[in-house]
Amino acid sequence: MNEMSRIGQGRTADIFEHSDGRIIKLYKKDFPAEAIHQELRVSQLAYSLGIRTPEPFGPIELEGRNGLVFQRISGASLLALLTKKPWTVNKYAKLLANLHAEIHAFNAAELNRKQKKMLYENIRNAPLLTEQEKARIIRYTEVLPDGNRLCHGDFHPDNVMLDGSCRVLDWMTGVSGNPAGDVARSVILLSIGSMPDGTPAPIKVLAQFLRNKLKAAYLKEYLRITGHDHAAIEEWILPTAAARLTEGIPQEEKIKLVSIIRANLAAAT
Repeated sequence: MNEMSRIGQGRTADIFEHSDGRIIKLYKKDFPAEAIHQELRVSQLAYSLGIRTPEPFGPIELEGRNGLVFQRISGASLLALLTKKPWTVNKYAKLLANLHAEIHAFNAAELNRKQKKMLYENIRNAPLLTEQEKARIIRYTEVLPDGNRLCHGDFHPDNVMLDGSCRVLDWMTGVSGNPAGDVARSVILLSIGSMPDGTPAPIKVLAQFLRNKLKAAYLKEYLRITGHDHAAIEEWILPTAAARLTEGIPQEEKIKLVSIIRANLAAAT
């Protein structure tokens, strides 16, 4: 592994170059093996359905770390393109919406990872919420409409790459569920995602402006092409915001999420 070149790094895994146009996604040593298996399973399903995503080749183990081998995609992420050319925001928002709608067109009933089950687990473990609040959110979620569509679970501009075609990356959180919940997750990510520490204030202002533009155009296009109702997506904001609290995000973002959660709880009373 020392001879391989690392080309990416995240909270759960590192990305290394591999031979023959492939990369290795190598997970941290304490990362659950079952979660890796699930990512492989969802990636294989997505690829088999014809979704534009890197081909998964299978598991690998290196120096005591588990990993997955994928087709290497050369190109730039949608986020990188937007950062360089902010005036293209409407164009890429529409692309993002159409790609998301394409994913949701597929049946994924065969997946044993279900959207509501994953939400319940995360809500129960969410910090900053009282046990009473968690119980209320779970009861609220139970009556939301189920679904069996393929949902990415973390669909945002940094998980879409352009290499002449669009490629959807990172199916770690893929589930079978209701597309409205998947879109709600994207809306939250585009609304309050945190910037890295030390980012200059003017850059933060510009980034928030672009994010708001992207979110509005993405949502408008998604609703137009699918015929879904905006209210149906709003219904899923509460549980998806609560579930996100379990992720390794900055405290500043968690505080914003709690504010959203409590405002939604008050409105649901």
